[in-house]
This record gives sequence, C-alpha cells and structure tokens, in this order.
Amino acid sequence: MEFRSALKERLKGPLPGRAAQLQMAAYAGRLSFDAPENPLRAAVLLLLHGQGPDHKTILIERVSHDQDKHSGQISFPGGKLDECDETLEACALREAHEEIGVIQEKIEVLGRLTDLYIPVSGFMVTPVVGVIDRLDALTPQPTEVAEILEVPLSMFFSQQTRQIRDLAIPNGIILRNVPYFDVYGKVLWGATAMMMNEFIQIVEDL
Repeated sequence: MEFRSALKERLKGPLPGRAAQLQMAAYAGRLSFDAPENPLRAAVLLLLHGQGPDHKTILIERVSHDQDKHSGQISFPGGKLDECDETLEACALREAHEEIGVIQEKIEVLGRLTDLYIPVSGFMVTPVVGVIDRLDALTPQPTEVAEILEVPLSMFFSQQTRQIRDLAIPNGIILRNVPYFDVYGKVLWGATAMMMNEFIQIVEDL
C-alpha cells in the first residue's frame, strides 16, 4: 500500500498513545499528564511532504521572549483553538498558515495522533497529521518563528538522534536526564518530542 494511504488507514486504528509519548517525557514522574475537566484546547500540524521513505516534516524554532512558556523551543506549527475554528483540524491548518505561510487548501489531513495534555501551559494539544504534494516557499511569521526546519523522517529512526542531557529552562530550573531528539544540533524535547515519538512508532508499523 502506498505510504500516504497506509498512514491514513493506520491513524484510524488504535494508536501507541501515552506509552509512546512518555518515552520522551522530560517531566516523567514529576508532573501529571492527566488533564483536568475542560482544559484549554490547542492543535499542532505534523506536516509531511515528499515521497515514501524520503518524506520530510516541518518544525519551527520559536522566537525567544519572556511571555512564552515555550520560548525558543523547537515545535510543530500550531496554537490555541479560536472561536473561528470549526474543528481542531481547522485550528492546526490556520495556525500553520499564519506561522509558516503554508497554503491550507493544498493540505490533505490524514488523521490525528493521541491528544497530549501539557501541564506547564494547561493546554490539551491535538496533533493533526497532514500531507502536501508540493511545498512552496515558506514564510516564517517574524514575531513567532525564528527558523523553519525541514527534517527527513529518517533522522528520527537513527539511534544517534535520540539523546539524553540536563536542560536549563527559562525559570532557572535544571531538568536532569531529559530525553530529546538532536535535530541539526538543536534540542527537540518536551511535548513535541513526545508527539513525534508516537508518530515514529506508527510509521514503523507500516
């Protein structure tokens, strides 16, 4: 079965879920990932382009500033659910358009990964998986995006990409033994790494 069709079908079935996410959790055993009732909602877009095993995904490095709990981190494009968003998929597509300039109408949504509650920000995040046939020039939103990264999926299958290190976060706390993906020398950790780990396990099953 062609990669795109196989992935779309796989996303309809049972997902690796919490077990896969926690393998890359920075706060495992320190914070609860159980969501309260009626949490704030957000969505991110895991966007694929390319062919077969050569598919790439898009990550962004967020601009560093004091008001953002995720300042300077590597993440998927995305953001909070607005009143104008009819669905979480619509939220993910809108945010991706705003942050990296991708044309929403050209994206085929394949499905969702497992929702992930982020205790630091209080958001329940839905990762939406989409694919685009042709990726035109992207334009970072300058107040939110410092850099756009195109990363081959093959990078995440390499054991050399998976690392562990101590990590200083903006409030001055040092997190010990944090699992992360080394992406072109940048540290992909936290919620995005947890979502990516689930996705990689799904792709391995195809």
